Amino acid sequence: MEIRHLKLIREVAETKSLTKAKDALFLSQSALSHQLKEIENQLGTQLFHRVNKQLILTNAGKMVLESAERILSDLEKTERSIKKYVSGTSGTLRLATQCYTCYHWLPSLMTDFNREFPNVEIEIFHSNDSDVESRVLDGEIDLAIIYEHSDRQNIDYHELFRDEVFALVPVGHPWAKKSYVQAEDFEDQTVIIHSYPLESVSLFTQVLIPEGISPKKVMQVQVTEAVVELVKAGMGVNVMAKWIVEPYLKDNKLALIPVTKRGIHRTWHAITLKDENRPQYIDNFIHHLRCNIGGLCCCQN
Repeated sequence: MEIRHLKLIREVAETKSLTKAKDALFLSQSALSHQLKEIENQLGTQLFHRVNKQLILTNAGKMVLESAERILSDLEKTERSIKKYVSGTSGTLRLATQCYTCYHWLPSLMTDFNREFPNVEIEIFHSNDSDVESRVLDGEIDLAIIYEHSDRQNIDYHELFRDEVFALVPVGHPWAKKSYVQAEDFEDQTVIIHSYPLESVSLFTQVLIPEGISPKKVMQVQVTEAVVELVKAGMGVNVMAKWIVEPYLKDNKLALIPVTKRGIHRTWHAITLKDENRPQYIDNFIHHLRCNIGGLCCCQN
């Protein structure tokens, strides 16, 4: 049986007439008669009795109708859901960031976004720096926020903003009185980073590696709050964006110093899979990211 057969059985059962059913199904009466004969031959039984010029379901016809109503209802529900998904009125947005330990920008963004799309759920996924683009390509996540990318062919890169990262030290640190620090200043320091490899860390790629400088020690810590506490305790220095550390500056125990006279700057992008049928809410979420530029960015590297 095919979907057209199920629609035929449902419509004829309701109207009790091929003549009336043809208008709803946009087919001629002869075409409907042919389809009905086709399905009855396939099943090997009659589905309707003719009683006083009306078509009345047989017991076999009632069994087919029961299945038809269930199947067609599921299909129609799926069709409505897909249309809502494509139009962007409902769905799920799976989000990841190249650095995933700080989301204090998300609640205010979600408040604005949910006013427009109250039926869109946002799910946050853990993602290592090295695999975030691959996960977009594999369809595991819908949108990622990154500051490094490889210009892959099947990914759309939506530029969001630029930021600057600063050296974070306790207020009593010798650097706190400097107008800026240079590559050689890191040579005798323990540098706390978010993740390896070093080639993915802005401090190393833009400053230390070009100058041939290696810190005394490199420590990986992936939780922002832990990084801040280690810096406060004098156990290392870190380089992070100014916006991310601002909530921790209230107790006046930390200081921010530019790194080199020109500074370290990064360009952030939202990335999505190239898809002409991308739900509208994804593009609107990207718009909200740009509108929240003052509090958006996700990494201390």
